[in-house]
Amino acid sequence: MQRVSQATVLRHWLRLERAKPETPDFAVESLSERAALDRLLDCKPGAAAFVWRDAPVRWYRTTLSPETFARLRVIEGPEGMLWRSLSPDGTVVGAARRVAGGDSDALAAETGVDVGRVLDVRENPPDEPLVLARREGCEPPYVADGNYRATARALGLVETGEYDPVEAYLGVCSRPVLEPLRQRACALVRRTLGRRPW
Repeated sequence: MQRVSQATVLRHWLRLERAKPETPDFAVESLSERAALDRLLDCKPGAAAFVWRDAPVRWYRTTLSPETFARLRVIEGPEGMLWRSLSPDGTVVGAARRVAGGDSDALAAETGVDVGRVLDVRENPPDEPLVLARREGCEPPYVADGNYRATARALGLVETGEYDPVEAYLGVCSRPVLEPLRQRACALVRRTLGRRPW
C-alpha cells in the first residue's frame, strides 16, 4: 500500500468522469485540489460527499487481495436502490452472482442498474483503479467510483473462479465518534465552570 495525495485521487476520478459522453470536457491537471473537489462534487454529489463530509481522508494506492475484493461492498445508498438492490449481501461479488444467474434486461428493470453495461465491461475490463472508501477499523471498503468495473471483475471471478488483481485508491476516513464526544465533554466543562458553551 502506497500513500498518495488527495489531489492525485481527485484528478484520477475527474479524468474518469470527463471520459463519459454525457460530461462536458474540462481541464483536470490544472485544477487545484479545492477546485478539483468542487468539480467532483458537481459531477458526483452523492458518491463523492464522503471526501468533504469525513475529512480528513487518508488516501492509498493498493492492489486488492482476493479476500479484500471478496468483501468489497457496492456504493453506499438507501437499501433496495440501484446497486444495493442488485446485490443481496451488499458486495460486488453478490451483485456479480445475480448478474451471472439472471436475465440482464429483467435485472436492469428491477434494479435500475445497466446490467448490459456490466456485461460489456466484463468483455474488456479497463485497468483504471477503483476509488474505494472505508472508515478506520475493521469494516470492509465500499466502491465510491467504479461499481460497473468492480462488478464486471467480480463477474469474471464468479464465472472462472480466478481472481484478476484489481488496483484501487483507498480512502480511509476518520471515525466521527471522538470529535462529538470531545465537543460534549468541553460543553459540559464550560457549563460546570459557568462559561457559555460558545
